[in-house]
Amino acid sequence: MNTISGHRITSARLTMPAWRCWYADVHVDGEVALTGRTEIVIADLTLQGAVLSGGPANGRSRFRTVAGAGGWGKPLKSKSYANDSGVKVSTVMQDAATSVGESFDLSTAPASMRVGPAFVRIDEEPASSVPELVAPSNWFVGNDGITRIGKRPSTPFAGQATMIQPPDRATKTVTLASESIASLVPGVVVDGIEAVDVEHELTEDALRTTIWGDIGAGASRRLSALRVMLDQLDPWRRYRGVYEFRVVSKDGKRLNLQPVRVSTGMPELRRVPARTGVAGCEADVMGGALVLVTFVDADPSRPEVIAYESPDGDGFMPTSITLAEGMLGAARMTDPVVAGPFAGTITSASLQVRVG
Repeated sequence: MNTISGHRITSARLTMPAWRCWYADVHVDGEVALTGRTEIVIADLTLQGAVLSGGPANGRSRFRTVAGAGGWGKPLKSKSYANDSGVKVSTVMQDAATSVGESFDLSTAPASMRVGPAFVRIDEEPASSVPELVAPSNWFVGNDGITRIGKRPSTPFAGQATMIQPPDRATKTVTLASESIASLVPGVVVDGIEAVDVEHELTEDALRTTIWGDIGAGASRRLSALRVMLDQLDPWRRYRGVYEFRVVSKDGKRLNLQPVRVSTGMPELRRVPARTGVAGCEADVMGGALVLVTFVDADPSRPEVIAYESPDGDGFMPTSITLAEGMLGAARMTDPVVAGPFAGTITSASLQVRVG
C-alpha cells in the first residue's frame, strides 16, 4: 500500500537526483493535515522526509515533501572557522546540519577531509550552500533522511521490470515499469545506463520509472572531440536553453534555485530575478515549486525565471500576488475587495476584474 504518514496515496511524483535532495509531490484522498517529518511508502521504497507545503482542499489533500527534515533550504547565520591544520569538513557540515535540524553521517567525512586553514559561512545563504562548497555535487540526503558526503553507489539492477520504451542511447534515458522500485535509485545501472536522475510516477493505474543518465558518460572519442570543438566555437551554447529548476528558498524578491535534474549539468542558482510575464504583477511562489529558467542573451550572469508551473502542477498556486501601484490599489491576494478606478475581487483561486 502506498502511504504518507499512514494515509493512502492516490498519486505521486518522486524526483531523485544523484546529489542534493529528493522531492515528492503527493496526493491523498480525503482532507488530511500533515506538517513536519513524514514517512512516504511507494511500493517497496520507504523515504523519510518533511512536508514543505500543502494541505487539504475540496475533499482531497496534496503535499510537497523533501528529503530529511527540510532544513537544507533554510537560511543560515554567518559563521567563521579557522585552524592552521585545516578546518575539518565534518565540523562545518555537522554545525550546518544541526543548525537547520538535519542529520549528518559523520563517518562520510573523515578527519583527513579538510577545506583549508579557514572557512566562512555567508549570512542568510541557504544551508545547502555549505555542502556545495565543501563537497560540490558530491553529497546527498538518503532515503533514510540522513545527509552523506560522497557518491551514491553504482549497482546493476537485478530486479524484474518491463521496458515501456527501448532505451534511448542518445539521450541516455529509459522508462520502465516494476513493482519493486527500492533499488531504482540514482546510481542503479539499467541496460548499460547509470542513473543520474530517477523519477517515479504513481497514478491510480500504474507505477512508472524514468531514468536519465549522464549524456557525457560513455561517449565515443569522436563525439567527445566534436563536443570540445563546439564548446570552442560557441562557449555559451549551454546557456541558450530553458531549464527546469525547483524553488529552494526566497531572498527578498529573488529566488534560490536547484536544478530538477542534475544530469543537465546546471548548478544551483542564487538570487534569481523573476519575470511573471504580466506587467505590474508579482507572484510569491511557494517553496518547492517548479519554474523555468533561461539565460538572457545566453549570458551566464543573467539567469531569469520566465515561467511557473502549469495549472495542473502542485506549485501552480502562489502564496500571494502583488499588483503595482495604480493597479487595483496595489492589492494583495488576501484583500477581499479592491477599490479605485477598477472594481474586483481577489481570491486564492482567481483574480476577477471589471472595468468601470
